[in-house]
Amino acid sequence: MQRPLAVASAAFVAGAFFGCTGSPFTALGAAACVLSLSLWPPARVAALGLALGLVRGARQERARPLTVERNEIEASVVAIEPHGAVLRIEGALVWASLQGEAHRGDRLRAFGSLHEPLPRLNPGGRDRRAELAVRGIGADGSLEVVQVLDRGPALWRWLDGVRARFLARAALLCSTPERAALVAALGVGDRSLLPSEVEEELSVSGLVHLLASSGLHLAVVVLFVRAVVTRLWLRTPWASQVRPVAVAALIAAPLVLLEVLLLGAPWPAVRAGLGALLGLSALVAGRRSDSLTALAVAAAGCAAVDPASSHELALQLSVIGVLGLILLTRPLRELIPFARPLRPSIARRLAEHVLTLACATAAATLCTAPLLAAAFHRISLVSVAANALGLLPGLAAIPLATLALASDALPFWWLADLLAGATLGAARLFAAVPFAAVAVAAPGLFASALWWAAVALLARTDRPRTRLLRAALPFAALSLLACARAIAPLWSDELRITFLAVGQGDATLVQLPRGHALLIDAGGDLRTFPKAPRDLLPALAELGISQLDLVVLTHPHPDHAGGMLALLDRVRIGELWMTSRGDNISEAVRAKARERSVPVREPSQREIAGVQVEVPSRAWNADRSANDNSIVLRLVHGEVTALFAGDVEALTEAELAQGGAPLDALLLKAPHHGSRTSSTDAFLRRVKPREVVYCVGARNSFRFPNADVVERTEALGARTHSTARGAVIATSDGHSLQIAPWSE
Repeated sequence: MQRPLAVASAAFVAGAFFGCTGSPFTALGAAACVLSLSLWPPARVAALGLALGLVRGARQERARPLTVERNEIEASVVAIEPHGAVLRIEGALVWASLQGEAHRGDRLRAFGSLHEPLPRLNPGGRDRRAELAVRGIGADGSLEVVQVLDRGPALWRWLDGVRARFLARAALLCSTPERAALVAALGVGDRSLLPSEVEEELSVSGLVHLLASSGLHLAVVVLFVRAVVTRLWLRTPWASQVRPVAVAALIAAPLVLLEVLLLGAPWPAVRAGLGALLGLSALVAGRRSDSLTALAVAAAGCAAVDPASSHELALQLSVIGVLGLILLTRPLRELIPFARPLRPSIARRLAEHVLTLACATAAATLCTAPLLAAAFHRISLVSVAANALGLLPGLAAIPLATLALASDALPFWWLADLLAGATLGAARLFAAVPFAAVAVAAPGLFASALWWAAVALLARTDRPRTRLLRAALPFAALSLLACARAIAPLWSDELRITFLAVGQGDATLVQLPRGHALLIDAGGDLRTFPKAPRDLLPALAELGISQLDLVVLTHPHPDHAGGMLALLDRVRIGELWMTSRGDNISEAVRAKARERSVPVREPSQREIAGVQVEVPSRAWNADRSANDNSIVLRLVHGEVTALFAGDVEALTEAELAQGGAPLDALLLKAPHHGSRTSSTDAFLRRVKPREVVYCVGARNSFRFPNADVVERTEALGARTHSTARGAVIATSDGHSLQIAPWSE
């Protein structure tokens, strides 16, 4: 068997992945069954690795539920993570966003609340409960540090201090906040200063991997140190006695460890550090290193320390991306009909470097595409070109940021700032390309298998034409599946309404017959505008919505308009309806609509795909609140009607109840999230709903829907539903209405 250590390590990772999910007894039973396969010599190495991985996974700590309501508690800090920390409270692991200073290993007193994590609430959403449970974490919430009772190891405080000082120096010395944020991310892996719009540009352009604290940082630093030390050692009198590469490797090894710690020791950096140390050890010993074996052993090392790391997306992307670089870069270069010149000029040599870099980017992109699609519901179409032309400045900025960290010399800061600006400029340029990224649904296991089968066929050593023809078969099958999914809605006469669970906000997707769609409100955070709900855009992608005929902003409050700017940026929209109200949110939405050439119109009655869209209330009155100025819509699909009441309150409800516009509806989106100031008895009697949906957040502090409102609604014979536990789906065939909670 070739590379038995690599096979055993890969099998160990697979065993750890499955072993830390489900029951420990199940994992141990599976390990016993797998061991029986070791009696067959060809499977012995893989079976032993898989069994050991299952046993290690079975020993992973299991999640223990813990609920704390605004109490003072004592906790030990297990790990500091972006936006929060892992703590141990009463023997159980929890994740919490921390307010106040804390370091790894500290024991502290804190005040706050903890709850069981939420499951997947929407199509395309994250299953946070499962993500945390696999790490042994059974609760999450927010805590405020009251007092640090005991300090942890001084090393972590020193590292956190170094990173904090680097961030402060970057903010002071770099020419713009955006460049300072990128230099901080490249130097110490801290992305806290990075504006969301810059991160979005890096993501769309495919350059976001520069921000990942992974092998890219370590590879650049190690290669830089090796080159410098080797050149210096050759000038010494001992150069003929001790190999320069061995000296360079011995000096680089401790720097690798320090770099991993300065990056915060995320799993991709740990994996890269282990791989780098294996490669450096081979150089010291005068042995040839095997990149595949080093990659597998490093991944197995991470899984041995913490089996849950095998479930972490960042580590999965890191391992599979590097695997693609190793196996696919050369075969892709061979597919390009431009031979490498024997004696290239400087221009041809530069062109070859750019071409190789493009092939490497394409290799990593092809291998990681299913994971990226499943996690982010978006694929960049310009990443190959962006990395071929814009990656080099970012790569050069990494060692310069490291040197600035070590010496604080102004020339290093100046050069790092200049290169960061070039990288941001390239990201902005490619992100502005029309259709730079496309939204995609999460691929299932079958689609992912087809994709990776095609990639594997491309990586074979056959003739280029043969490889292309073989890889075209699974790609063609995958294209047929995608086309079938895209065409299916065009033949449907069904009306489907999805009340998305976007926290304490509103976002309702209406899928009309024959593939048409409209969206009523875009969710958001009640306290901040713009802050797009993380569930809206993934849900649209998962449901196959790439274009909306109509978007309605019922009124300009953050919990209804928070996602509107991101929606206008990333989804094609036919037109936008909103009132003539003038305020900061309305003006920001109108400006973004103008930028995207989306017409903004006053609401008016119309028909879309056989569905009547009526507007019982649309006039804006300066003497009323924004809630009472909400646009109210009524949809008529055959014999089925649905009323969407925005956030109207008692005043507008009274006018509607006394007016002449039709209001009766089988389905009512309850006004103002079920507040006690809405859903008056006269309004409900006029609407006569059979089904009422309350758009509310789980455990919301307003305690919506109000108990009296629910009681009053149910007293009229209506069934009530809430998005607190997930999206609610209503479907109509034009004659009857069915409503149920969304389920996977």
